[in-house]
Amino acid sequence: MKRVKRIFVTALIIFAGFLLQFGLFANSPIIDTVPNILLIITVAFGFMNGKTQGMAVGFACGLLMDVASMNAVGFHMVIFILIGYVNGALHHWLYSDYVLFPLLVTAFCSFLYGGYLYVFQFLIRNRLDFVYYLLHVILPEVIYTTVLTSVVYQIISSVNYRLEEAERRSAAKFV
Repeated sequence: MKRVKRIFVTALIIFAGFLLQFGLFANSPIIDTVPNILLIITVAFGFMNGKTQGMAVGFACGLLMDVASMNAVGFHMVIFILIGYVNGALHHWLYSDYVLFPLLVTAFCSFLYGGYLYVFQFLIRNRLDFVYYLLHVILPEVIYTTVLTSVVYQIISSVNYRLEEAERRSAAKFV
């Protein structure tokens, strides 16, 4: 039962992030770029819960990105699974309660994601103006995503803490 509850809550968070990213922020006239909420969710779950859950959440977020952007299935999935895996590996070395480490990791992953998109969507088509793409697409998205990480990560961390507490209470009842 506890696994079903965790899967349901994780799916709900992913779906809410998808709606925020492609609904609210995509249609916002305030800023030209859209923060990558699904990247924040992948980083957060990998960072808090390890490689397996990071890769599973990365798979789901990447699949939603592929469906929403109408790219070939697997284009975003590959990078999101790798990001979930790397952040899951960091789970054992870095302390996840402070928001500073996830901010830095999210900024790096967002920059890596922007570079991945540049290479496979623009460089291959012989569009070589990397400086323009860096200044007008990658950096604004990195900044916006990193700023939003402080809020989204705290929410996900709080939900994760409550789920772990509920799992501990239910495990203590059976002992």
